[in-house]
Amino acid sequence: MSFEAWVDALPRVEQLTSRELEVFRLLSHGSSNQALADALFVSERTVRAHLTSISAKLRLGTRLQLCLASHAHNHGCRIRPVHIVAADNGAAA
Repeated sequence: MSFEAWVDALPRVEQLTSRELEVFRLLSHGSSNQALADALFVSERTVRAHLTSISAKLRLGTRLQLCLASHAHNHGCRIRPVHIVAADNGAAA
C-alpha cells in the first residue's frame, strides 16, 4: 500500500457510520485511543473496534494514513500532494 493511499481513501469516507465518522474526525488531533474514548464517553476497546472498521472501509493499513486522511477530510483537502523529483538523481561526479 502506498503512502498516498490516504488520498485515494477520501471518497470512501461517506461509507462510515455516524459514530465512525466522529472517531475519524477526532483522529486528526493525534490523540491516543484512550483520549478518543474519553472524548466520546466509550471504552478504549470500542474505539479500537471503530478504528478497525474505519481502516477496513477506507482500505488504510496504518494509523498515520488514517490521521492524514482525517486531517485532509477535516480541512476539505481533495487534491493529490505535489511531488518534486530531481532532474537527475543518479549523476556521479
